[in-house]
Amino acid sequence: MRHLFLAPIAAFGLSGCSLLFPEDPRLGDEDKGACEGRVRTSLTYQESEELRTVTGLWIPTYTYDVTKLDFAAIQALSVPGTDETAGTRLMQETNRTQAAVERFMNMDVSEKGAFFLGREPALYRVQGKAQPASQILASGCARQQPDMRLFAVSWKQARSRAKIDPDTSDKTDP
Repeated sequence: MRHLFLAPIAAFGLSGCSLLFPEDPRLGDEDKGACEGRVRTSLTYQESEELRTVTGLWIPTYTYDVTKLDFAAIQALSVPGTDETAGTRLMQETNRTQAAVERFMNMDVSEKGAFFLGREPALYRVQGKAQPASQILASGCARQQPDMRLFAVSWKQARSRAKIDPDTSDKTDP
């Protein structure tokens, strides 16, 4: 008789666990459309309009939360020349994680990327290739791996290469 009374309470308690302890949204795989929608909602209206309307080529910088990635996946993101000590250096300069993260988010990065590891959040920032603004979110979401979430995107206009003066490029000394 007692088990008939406790069974509904236990079932109710288990269903409440997801309310008290929700699953971490950074876990698992996220499809490209869900990623684009999630990131687009974090943009200001002006940023969203800029991505939709500007022309020319733009260089994006993507920031991913890699807190839930395992060590092997983080190593796979690392390439020769990656700035693996960027976050460590910033943490040594300040005691506060938030201040170090803010400085990391303002740091220029290359195509090789930079890491902020050791604390939560663990971050990976990387510069993408020059592309039309309309493709920036799709490209950033395509780079996302399971247990990794794109959460910030910034962009700057790509500079065109300096034109070589044809009168001076082929001159030879007599």
